[in-house]
Amino acid sequence: MRSAEEYAELMANLKLSNPKMMDVAVPANTRQGLAQEAIAARGWAVTAAGAIGLLGKPDVVLIDLRERTERAKHGSIPGALHAPYPDLQDNIRAGGMLHELAAATGKRMLFYCAFGERSAMAVQAAQDAGIANACHIHGGMGAWKAAGGPSA
Repeated sequence: MRSAEEYAELMANLKLSNPKMMDVAVPANTRQGLAQEAIAARGWAVTAAGAIGLLGKPDVVLIDLRERTERAKHGSIPGALHAPYPDLQDNIRAGGMLHELAAATGKRMLFYCAFGERSAMAVQAAQDAGIANACHIHGGMGAWKAAGGPSA
Protein backbone atom coordinates (compact mmCIF):
# COMPACT_ATOMS: atom_id res chain seq x y z
CA MET A 1 0.00 0.00 0.00
CA ARG A 2 1.20 3.48 -0.81
CA SER A 3 -0.75 5.22 1.95
CA ALA A 4 -3.09 4.74 4.87
CA GLU A 5 -5.89 6.18 2.75
CA GLU A 6 -5.34 3.57 0.03
CA TYR A 7 -5.43 0.84 2.68
CA ALA A 8 -8.63 2.25 4.20
CA GLU A 9 -10.27 2.40 0.79
CA LEU A 10 -9.27 -1.18 0.01
CA MET A 11 -10.66 -2.42 3.33
CA ALA A 12 -13.90 -0.46 2.87
CA ASN A 13 -14.40 -2.02 -0.56
CA LEU A 14 -14.19 -5.52 0.90
CA LYS A 15 -17.61 -4.97 2.52
CA LEU A 16 -16.66 -6.93 5.63
CA SER A 17 -18.77 -6.75 8.74
CA ASN A 18 -17.40 -4.76 11.64
CA PRO A 19 -15.24 -7.11 13.76
CA LYS A 20 -16.48 -7.93 17.23
CA MET A 21 -14.56 -6.64 20.24
CA MET A 22 -12.39 -4.28 18.17
CA ASP A 23 -11.80 -2.19 21.30
CA VAL A 24 -10.17 -5.25 22.90
CA ALA A 25 -8.46 -6.81 19.88
CA VAL A 26 -6.57 -3.77 18.58
CA PRO A 27 -4.87 -2.83 21.87
CA ALA A 28 -4.00 -6.50 22.52
CA ASN A 29 -2.43 -6.86 19.09
CA THR A 30 -0.38 -3.69 19.46
CA ARG A 31 1.06 -4.99 22.75
CA GLN A 32 2.10 -8.31 21.21
CA GLY A 33 5.77 -8.93 21.88
CA LEU A 34 6.01 -6.50 24.77
CA ALA A 35 5.64 -9.11 27.53
CA GLN A 36 8.98 -10.72 26.67
CA GLU A 37 10.84 -7.42 26.74
CA ALA A 38 9.36 -6.45 30.11
CA ILE A 39 10.25 -9.85 31.57
CA ALA A 40 13.79 -9.67 30.18
CA ALA A 41 14.20 -6.20 31.71
CA ARG A 42 13.37 -7.72 35.11
CA GLY A 43 16.07 -10.37 34.67
CA TRP A 44 13.58 -13.21 34.37
CA ALA A 45 14.59 -14.35 30.87
CA VAL A 46 17.26 -16.75 29.67
CA THR A 47 18.52 -16.85 26.09
CA ALA A 48 18.07 -20.10 24.20
CA ALA A 49 21.86 -20.64 24.27
CA GLY A 50 21.85 -20.07 28.02
CA ALA A 51 18.95 -22.49 28.43
CA ILE A 52 20.81 -25.16 26.46
CA GLY A 53 23.59 -24.82 29.03
CA LEU A 54 21.07 -25.44 31.83
CA LEU A 55 19.73 -28.66 30.30
CA GLY A 56 20.22 -31.57 32.69
CA LYS A 57 21.19 -29.40 35.68
CA PRO A 58 19.67 -30.87 38.85
CA ASP A 59 18.53 -27.47 40.15
CA VAL A 60 16.51 -26.57 37.02
CA VAL A 61 13.17 -27.88 35.78
CA LEU A 62 11.93 -27.01 32.29
CA ILE A 63 8.20 -26.47 31.94
CA ASP A 64 6.55 -26.75 28.54
CA LEU A 65 3.41 -24.58 28.43
CA ARG A 66 2.34 -25.58 24.93
CA GLU A 67 -0.71 -27.64 24.09
CA ARG A 68 -0.32 -31.36 23.43
CA THR A 69 -0.86 -30.82 19.69
CA GLU A 70 1.98 -28.25 19.55
CA ARG A 71 4.31 -30.68 21.30
CA ALA A 72 3.38 -33.49 18.93
CA LYS A 73 3.93 -31.32 15.87
CA HIS A 74 7.09 -29.43 16.90
CA GLY A 75 8.73 -31.65 19.51
CA SER A 76 9.67 -30.80 23.07
CA ILE A 77 12.80 -30.32 25.12
CA PRO A 78 13.91 -33.65 26.59
CA GLY A 79 12.97 -34.00 30.24
CA ALA A 80 10.57 -31.04 30.26
CA LEU A 81 7.50 -31.18 32.45
CA HIS A 82 4.25 -30.61 30.53
CA ALA A 83 1.97 -28.04 32.17
CA PRO A 84 -0.26 -26.44 29.49
CA TYR A 85 -0.76 -22.69 29.73
CA PRO A 86 -4.57 -22.91 30.15
CA ASP A 87 -3.94 -24.74 33.46
CA LEU A 88 -1.34 -22.24 34.70
CA GLN A 89 -3.44 -20.55 37.38
CA ASP A 90 -4.32 -23.90 38.96
CA ASN A 91 -0.68 -25.01 38.82
CA ILE A 92 0.88 -21.91 40.38
CA ARG A 93 -1.60 -21.31 43.21
CA ALA A 94 -0.82 -22.63 46.69
CA GLY A 95 -1.37 -26.39 46.50
CA GLY A 96 -0.92 -26.42 42.71
CA MET A 97 1.63 -28.70 41.06
CA LEU A 98 4.18 -26.01 40.13
CA HIS A 99 3.81 -24.08 43.37
CA GLU A 100 4.42 -27.22 45.40
CA LEU A 101 7.32 -28.33 43.18
CA ALA A 102 9.02 -24.96 43.63
CA ALA A 103 8.42 -24.97 47.39
CA ALA A 104 9.59 -28.56 47.90
CA THR A 105 12.68 -28.51 45.70
CA GLY A 106 13.76 -24.87 45.33
CA LYS A 107 14.47 -25.65 41.68
CA ARG A 108 14.64 -22.85 39.14
CA MET A 109 11.53 -23.08 36.97
CA LEU A 110 12.32 -22.42 33.31
CA PHE A 111 9.09 -21.93 31.35
CA TYR A 112 8.86 -22.13 27.58
CA CYS A 113 6.23 -22.02 24.85
CA ALA A 114 6.36 -21.71 21.06
CA PHE A 115 7.76 -18.17 20.73
CA GLY A 116 8.04 -16.84 24.28
CA GLU A 117 4.88 -14.80 24.79
CA ARG A 118 2.89 -17.27 26.87
CA SER A 119 5.98 -18.18 28.89
CA ALA A 120 6.74 -14.50 29.58
CA MET A 121 3.21 -14.03 30.88
CA ALA A 122 3.53 -17.25 32.88
CA VAL A 123 6.71 -15.99 34.55
CA GLN A 124 4.94 -12.82 35.65
CA ALA A 125 2.01 -14.84 37.00
CA ALA A 126 4.35 -17.26 38.79
CA GLN A 127 6.31 -14.40 40.33
CA ASP A 128 3.02 -12.82 41.46
CA ALA A 129 2.06 -16.18 43.02
CA GLY A 130 5.28 -16.24 45.05
CA ILE A 131 7.38 -18.49 42.83
CA ALA A 132 10.47 -16.29 42.91
CA ASN A 133 12.73 -18.66 40.98
CA ALA A 134 10.64 -18.59 37.77
CA CYS A 135 12.12 -17.48 34.44
CA HIS A 136 11.56 -18.31 30.78
CA ILE A 137 13.34 -19.01 27.51
CA HIS A 138 13.26 -15.76 25.54
CA GLY A 139 11.93 -16.64 22.08
CA GLY A 140 10.58 -20.01 23.18
CA MET A 141 10.92 -23.27 21.29
CA GLY A 142 11.57 -21.36 18.07
CA ALA A 143 14.70 -19.77 19.56
CA TRP A 144 15.67 -23.08 21.19
CA LYS A 145 15.64 -24.88 17.84
CA ALA A 146 17.44 -22.00 16.09
CA ALA A 147 20.20 -22.24 18.73
CA GLY A 148 20.59 -25.97 18.07
CA GLY A 149 18.87 -27.19 21.22
CA PRO A 150 17.85 -30.86 21.24
CA SER A 151 14.21 -31.83 20.92
CA ALA A 152 12.37 -35.08 21.32
